[in-house]
Amino acid sequence: MNKAKNKMVEQATDKSDLESVEIDELSFLVRAQKFRISGTAMRRTSIPLATEYAIRLIHLVPEITAEQVGAYFGFEHAETSLLLQDILDTGLVTEAQGRLTLSARGYEAVSPISDDIELFSAEDFTASQAFDLIALAPVDDTTIQPGIARLIPEIAVPDRVAAAKAASRIPEAFEMHFLEWRQRYGGKLKTDDFRFQSTQDVQLIKTFPAPFHVPMRLHLQEPAVVEPDFGNLRQRGRAGSRTSLIEALSDYTKKITCPGDYELAFHQLETIDGGVLTRNGLRELTQQAAWARKCFGDDRDLGHPFNPGLRLIGSSASSAVKDALTVWTKQIETDTSPILWLPPHADYWGRSLSFATLLRDLSAQESGGLTLLARDGADNRTANNFRKLFGRRERQEALFDRCIAIRNDVPRALEVVLKPKGWCLVLLHLPDPKSGYPLPVGYISADHVLVEAFGDYFARLASSESVLEPILWHRESETAAVALGVIDEALGIQTTPD
Repeated sequence: MNKAKNKMVEQATDKSDLESVEIDELSFLVRAQKFRISGTAMRRTSIPLATEYAIRLIHLVPEITAEQVGAYFGFEHAETSLLLQDILDTGLVTEAQGRLTLSARGYEAVSPISDDIELFSAEDFTASQAFDLIALAPVDDTTIQPGIARLIPEIAVPDRVAAAKAASRIPEAFEMHFLEWRQRYGGKLKTDDFRFQSTQDVQLIKTFPAPFHVPMRLHLQEPAVVEPDFGNLRQRGRAGSRTSLIEALSDYTKKITCPGDYELAFHQLETIDGGVLTRNGLRELTQQAAWARKCFGDDRDLGHPFNPGLRLIGSSASSAVKDALTVWTKQIETDTSPILWLPPHADYWGRSLSFATLLRDLSAQESGGLTLLARDGADNRTANNFRKLFGRRERQEALFDRCIAIRNDVPRALEVVLKPKGWCLVLLHLPDPKSGYPLPVGYISADHVLVEAFGDYFARLASSESVLEPILWHRESETAAVALGVIDEALGIQTTPD
């Protein structure tokens, strides 16, 4: 247990130095296009050291003779003749009546700062590079498999007219970002050894949704606030090159708000768990920053009688909550019953690569699988939306093994993950007081009293007689009746034969 706990808090043991914590990770798709670009660049070429110094000498002493150059280096006549031939072969020096001077190309090759000789030769190149259609900046040619990409929202391109003409703007965009391309794909060459000259041809290869992942951080210095962390985007490539993309992503995050019934959820939660949040320091629902500080460090453990357990802050896609579900829970002895997941009633929930990765990891370590409790799943439209996002579709595997429709009388701001007879994780989705962004606070506990209390709660939700066909999907190896039986057994629901 201590090893798992240490892994989760090693990054923030000194609370006085804790400036911010990750509370979520968002994923977005942005339309992008990949192009094959043909052009010409100037590659730096090397010349023998003696030749370079001789050209420097000619630059400093115009109309010097070959004999004087040879004498300067202490060369014999034969050596001087070879040196003269090498000098003239560079094209940087001309000879007239035995006098040596720099050619026009030679003057261009001499650095005005150091007198170094910078000799370049033209070289054709072909590059394959993708650009997002918002900032027209380079992006990686990576895609997310369709079974996960269906979760991720796509950001609308603000200027669709300009996006439609992207191919005509690529020569300018590639020249602007040539240095970035060289740094990523230039091998061992220094970036200044290969300079852009011109673009000859641009061919569109494909259009695809490029993924972007943005951490959301709670800054703890007063006034505490949740903000997206665009540091990676801001630091990539030319300064300001991704400003329009950042603005588009930022505008989307500002529209994300948590359910409005969080106070009702808080009071209902207290009737189930006896006030775990209040008894562990959350006196006011606006004290998320104070709770966050308690979530990192030596006092992260829940107090008696709710231990073993940990305070948590952040969404189920955040690093701390993911570690609690995949690392901390390994220390708890459990059976083969499935994990049951009651999501919040919020369209932002589960819409990221980080969340999909969590489901994959949990499925790998839980033989009983994952079961989703679909709020208002008896409604056809709602059921179809759950199937579209998380169920099996054509060639896409289901992200949850089973899904059962439940009543819709659960507070929308409440999220609970339950491993019957093992542990429970609870997240209360509260708004950040300053930004309004969802800022879940909660805990994970293996206290058997709490686990049984949430087991009884789930049993009431899952045994509604108003839902005639509760199983929305199930494992391929099961029937709907078998899947329902697995859930009933896990929750201790007694059924009577017809």
